[in-house]
Amino acid sequence: MKQLINILFVFFMLTTYCCQKNTSEKINNSQTSNIHSMEVEILKKQVEYGASQYFNEAGVEMPKPEFSIDELNEVSIIAKDALKNGGYQEISDDDYKLKIKEIFNRSLEMSSNTNIVYLNFFDKCNKTLLRYPNNGSEYNGTYLIKNQKIITDFYYLPELIDYEKKYPQIYEWENTVSDTYKDKDGDIIKIEKWRNLENLKDKRYNNIQKIINRNKYLFNNNKGSFAWLQFNDEKFLETLVKIFGYAKDRSLLEWYIKRNGIEKYNGNLEEYLKAFYVKNCDNSFAIHNETFTYMDSNPEKYSREILTVLEDIRTERIKLENLTFEEKTKLIAYLLYFGEKHKEKTGLTFAFMGTFYEHSSEDLQKKYNDEFRKNNFYGLPNFEKLWNDAKTEGDGIGLDM
Repeated sequence: MKQLINILFVFFMLTTYCCQKNTSEKINNSQTSNIHSMEVEILKKQVEYGASQYFNEAGVEMPKPEFSIDELNEVSIIAKDALKNGGYQEISDDDYKLKIKEIFNRSLEMSSNTNIVYLNFFDKCNKTLLRYPNNGSEYNGTYLIKNQKIITDFYYLPELIDYEKKYPQIYEWENTVSDTYKDKDGDIIKIEKWRNLENLKDKRYNNIQKIINRNKYLFNNNKGSFAWLQFNDEKFLETLVKIFGYAKDRSLLEWYIKRNGIEKYNGNLEEYLKAFYVKNCDNSFAIHNETFTYMDSNPEKYSREILTVLEDIRTERIKLENLTFEEKTKLIAYLLYFGEKHKEKTGLTFAFMGTFYEHSSEDLQKKYNDEFRKNNFYGLPNFEKLWNDAKTEGDGIGLDM
């Protein structure tokens, strides 16, 4: 009797396991089928629209239409698969949240219903979710996909998948789609088909590599990906420093400063100054001490660059209209202090505080003086003495500058 009970128990367990396994397989197959179906539906829509549309007579490209959330979600699924195949190490929710705060100064609530966050490269404080592909003039930004814990631009599916190989029936169907149509105003619109684009295969490969290397650099601290981005995605790296004020990575900052020296911005030194400070969306203002620390390695070169910038600030060729007087004064203080700190090495003995003080109006002298004192000279060692000495030691006329 006991043996019979044991046999029945084993039979029951095996039956339950098989039922659960079959149910699980059905659910997984259903989910896979749904994903596949959505990909096919979106791909057909995008292939029918074409890579671009033009007014046939004028040859002018029509603006791209707004894409759907489903289209962006499909990009994120493809991106996640590419990252997995590319050796990306997935991070935790907490680590993702911390990284986004550190790099982009955006606070994420990982449990909220909002899954997609837009990072606007033209206006970092604008949190509106824009759903237009980047064109470099009106739209430029990228997307944080919280449930995937990744970052990705928007791409059309033919820009990511080899649809000729994966969906040959759609590739063949594309050939039957008309090259032109008439819009509601009777104008003839010409369609540029994806299959006819030059170098689509190379662009697709580069897009996938961009997704992989951005994520591996930002979230895995991968040095190889950082090197790839330097040669293939330099505008993105510049944006991290110049727009979002990310200066914690010394390698990135060093690369940025070497690439964006004063020679590049001659005539537009306000851009050069973006390596020294960040103004955040909450109106907080921070100086990049990391930039000054890096420049300590070559005081001769950078003292002379900073001297040029200070002269342009003093003469208002650089207006810094995006900064308040208090913020501008703090920046000036740090720039002056750098030059004073290295004056024994550079021989620019009176060129910084002495010249800046002597050639400012009495009103500005007082305003700077009051602001410095109000902020306890920003805690910069010996700054108060150097500033007071500048009032009596002259302007350095005759120095070889």
